[in-house]
Amino acid sequence: MSSYEQAAALLKGVMANLMSSDNEVRSRAETALNSEWRDVQPQTLLSSLAFLVHRDNEAQARAFAAVLLRRISFQDMRTGDNKEDERSVWSVVPPAVHQTVKSELLGALKDETDRGARHKLCDTIAEIANNEVDDEWAELLPALYTCAQDGNALLRESAYRVFSSCPYLLAEQSADAITGAFNGAFQDSDAAVRLAALQAAVAYILAATEKQRPALAPMMAPMLGVLEPLLRDGDESGLTDALAALIEPAEEAPKLFRAVLGSLVSFATAIGKNDNLEATTRQTAMELLVTLAEAAPGMCRKHGQFCSEIVPVCLQMMSSVEDEEEWYNVETLDDADNDESHVFGEQTLDRLANALGGKQLLPVAFNFIPQMMASSEWQQRHAALMAISSIGEGCYKIMRNELGKILQMVVPFLADSHARVRYAACNCIGQMSTDFAPKLQADHHELVLTSLIPVMDQASVPRVQTHAAAAMVNFAEEATKQVLEPYLDTLFERLLAMLNGSRRYVQEQAITTIATIADNAQAKFNKYYGTIMPMLLNVLAQATDREHRLLRGKAMECATFIALAVGRDVFAPDIPRVIELLTQTQQAVTEADDPQASYLQASWARLCRLMGADFAPLLPVVMPPLLTAAKQQPDFAVLEADEDAEANYAAEDGWEFANIGGQQIGIRTTLLEEKCEAVELISTYARDLGAGFVAYAGETLETLVPLFRFYFHEGVRAAAAAAVPHVLASVRAAGDDAAARQAWGQICDRYTSVLGSEEDDTFTLQLFSSFAEALTAVGANSMTEAQLEALAAACISQMTKYHQRMHERAAARAAEELDEDDEEQLAEEELLEGLAVDEVAKALHAAFATHGAAFAPAFRGVLPVAHKYLQEQDPAARQWAICVFDDLVEFTGAASATYAAEFLQPIAQALRDTSSADLRQAAAYGVGVMAQHGGDAYSDFVVRVALPVLLEAVQDGEARSEDNVFATENAVSAIAKILRFQGAGVPDAATVLRVWFAALPITHDADEAAAVYEYLVQVLNEQPDALVAAGDSGALQHLVKAAVAGLAVFELAPELTQALVGVMQKTLQTLDDSGRAALWSEIPPAHQQALQAKGLL
Repeated sequence: MSSYEQAAALLKGVMANLMSSDNEVRSRAETALNSEWRDVQPQTLLSSLAFLVHRDNEAQARAFAAVLLRRISFQDMRTGDNKEDERSVWSVVPPAVHQTVKSELLGALKDETDRGARHKLCDTIAEIANNEVDDEWAELLPALYTCAQDGNALLRESAYRVFSSCPYLLAEQSADAITGAFNGAFQDSDAAVRLAALQAAVAYILAATEKQRPALAPMMAPMLGVLEPLLRDGDESGLTDALAALIEPAEEAPKLFRAVLGSLVSFATAIGKNDNLEATTRQTAMELLVTLAEAAPGMCRKHGQFCSEIVPVCLQMMSSVEDEEEWYNVETLDDADNDESHVFGEQTLDRLANALGGKQLLPVAFNFIPQMMASSEWQQRHAALMAISSIGEGCYKIMRNELGKILQMVVPFLADSHARVRYAACNCIGQMSTDFAPKLQADHHELVLTSLIPVMDQASVPRVQTHAAAAMVNFAEEATKQVLEPYLDTLFERLLAMLNGSRRYVQEQAITTIATIADNAQAKFNKYYGTIMPMLLNVLAQATDREHRLLRGKAMECATFIALAVGRDVFAPDIPRVIELLTQTQQAVTEADDPQASYLQASWARLCRLMGADFAPLLPVVMPPLLTAAKQQPDFAVLEADEDAEANYAAEDGWEFANIGGQQIGIRTTLLEEKCEAVELISTYARDLGAGFVAYAGETLETLVPLFRFYFHEGVRAAAAAAVPHVLASVRAAGDDAAARQAWGQICDRYTSVLGSEEDDTFTLQLFSSFAEALTAVGANSMTEAQLEALAAACISQMTKYHQRMHERAAARAAEELDEDDEEQLAEEELLEGLAVDEVAKALHAAFATHGAAFAPAFRGVLPVAHKYLQEQDPAARQWAICVFDDLVEFTGAASATYAAEFLQPIAQALRDTSSADLRQAAAYGVGVMAQHGGDAYSDFVVRVALPVLLEAVQDGEARSEDNVFATENAVSAIAKILRFQGAGVPDAATVLRVWFAALPITHDADEAAAVYEYLVQVLNEQPDALVAAGDSGALQHLVKAAVAGLAVFELAPELTQALVGVMQKTLQTLDDSGRAALWSEIPPAHQQALQAKGLL
């Protein structure tokens, strides 16, 4: 007996204990395996396991040895005193052991007879192959080729099973060779081989590059040919696995399905409507189709029968709802039925509508919906109503024009004879209240509310009663106070009755609805305060047992919403009691799944909004749990493919799993949501409390800044980026500039580090925005020369990347190979990148605003990139470059002229560009900046070149159109700045001044309003007759209208406001009563009301 055989015999005893049902025995075995084998004799352990995989007589032992070999080989073990010394077991053992293990595994690959053990073996081979460096397992690929051609089906299946986990092994083969090999396997005589080949082909497609994939299209029809025999032979498990395998390529490479789309739709819908098949099989087939619709909506729209084949299947599924007694008698409401076919049908129809739009889907759906609504079968009526609920968002553009007719169809079912149909009608009204807001509330409130509110009386069917109240939430959230006010009394009468009901979930919904209506009613809620608030406080004080935790959470939510609605004066007597009850609750929340926790934190935040600075003493109560939640690290789990994840990692606890590399990788998403919520709430406290938050600023910043790289959850990153400027501002507000600058030093480095390398465009724009706000909060001269250089480098990096993408898109369009889906994707990319580019410009502006000319040396590196953007046809690209130059002029003055030569001509051209008002606006703003800050260096350009174009622009007949108004107002402002700062060089300045005066008022651009109205006041003071000649009533009226517009629309500085009020009053005094009345009648009512509200009349 060899040494490996002897060791293997000992190891089998440990393995037997590892499989024991006795937890203590199993725990001791795990300890022994690690301490006596892995840590002290890893080479013997791996070699012995490989020996057992190949040579043991028991299939179960061989399978378990394969699992252990895979798991242990890539565990970390410490090879020194430091954690940094950890290495995988596989990397620690000598190459001879690697060779021994591989040899045994390849021997087992040839000899294994048990399918289960063989599957474990293949997974282990794949894991080792995937972890090898520089393709050190040269014998593997020839062995797999041999297996693929063997007469034994088990060996053929094994080859493709390994290929599915290691598609890179085929990377050197031509597309024709790969397609030919797979096509043969798709027609194998053994179903398991065909399925394994399909899964391997999927892996190969996913591993291929975008350029390689089109060559694989001929493989699609034979690959789909695997499906039909599985259905014919009744192999539902195999069929479901095959369909599931196709979902990811449908998402990642949908165009490969173009040629086979028709046959796939027919096959999948036939499965979907086959009631004899398992629900999982039917749903997987439909999931494949809806994934294609979402990934390639244009391709699916062009398939004439796509909607007409799929929609009926969805409606059939939705009609499969059963009238179970349990539905009526539940004590708690949850989502337990979300995997049922009728719910899946609703979700699928919703996704189809959002993907394909109403033009495609709505006519098909309404071929069925009316007749279903007229059916004597309640299931059909229920499905029709749920269908309308499902398609509203996706079909919005068409359905909104027929909203009244559709509501006339739906509303009568609120009084249907069957409770489940009434429930569906409530659901439909609630969803439409969201999808078609605010039009539905404004135009159809009487029809809806006079029918919906009475359903809240149906205490005999509490689920229907509750759903009516839930629909009321959706309606109220988007309704105006004026719409809801006439119904308040009757609503609260019913809600109070529900609050006194016996079912807890009815009480919970009543409280939620009251909170929403209070938020809508605001001060109108005062009359109900004395009735509702004592009831809520009683719930918080008395309902302390475990089963009422959710009710308490909703009560605290409602109480604090009401507090915000009625205001501090009304709520003041109850503030101490509410704080006492919330504090008691917080001390009682000890379990991770206590639903009160999230309600509690949000309620504290609402109290903070109400109390302002007086809330600061409560921060020691609310901040510790928030910081703990914000610091949480994600929970992960790695399971074998055949392990039952639900047994220990329940979905209801927030666990989600994905199959990756033959393993199940899980992450607990609820923890991530809690972390995100905590960061968002911290941000609100810092924002609302200002200086009162300063005691927690240090720890908060230490927690938040590392989250810029928290890649597990986009929301956490975004929330952290949004919060940091508020926290820094709180430190400045507390008067501790030194602390703010000290904290900013390291934070700034983290910002620029992430900004320079970030690939997620959404987060890039969020972080640039955050940086600009943070820098502004910290203030002047807060960055070192090196940090300014780092910022410029980050901007250059991102803008260079976007410039390259711009050219790639142009090349793709020029090649005329884009379909509708490609164009939609490019449009989305352009929109997102455009937003990111805007935020880069704002970051550069913030650096100039806080550092002035000190930023110029670092900024020089940005100029070559700006020059590239100036040369583009895309107006948005040129606009960005001009905005960047505008900042350079504004903050460095005449010194910027050194860099002006390449910008002035493009700016002159931009002033006349009719393709983009935004571009003209940026150019006009730039001219004003040159006039104000550029001095003599820019005089000739602004007066001789730009001014004539600006004068033409403000006199154009379309100057005040919706598209042009901002560009026009920037032109008006630029003319004012030219006259004010360069007036000595303006020919016929009096005429220019009159043209400028005629172009007033400014009513849209708040950034330019102050400059324009300051100049107006200056001219009136210095040249009183220049604008309004004696007896010129038209000019007098125009002056008053201009002054009124400025005062009504904008919040101007007090001195400027007083000056304009003086202008208005002085001018009106020159008119008699009839003249003043006539003039005032021409002032828009909205402007008159605004002046009265501001106390300026």
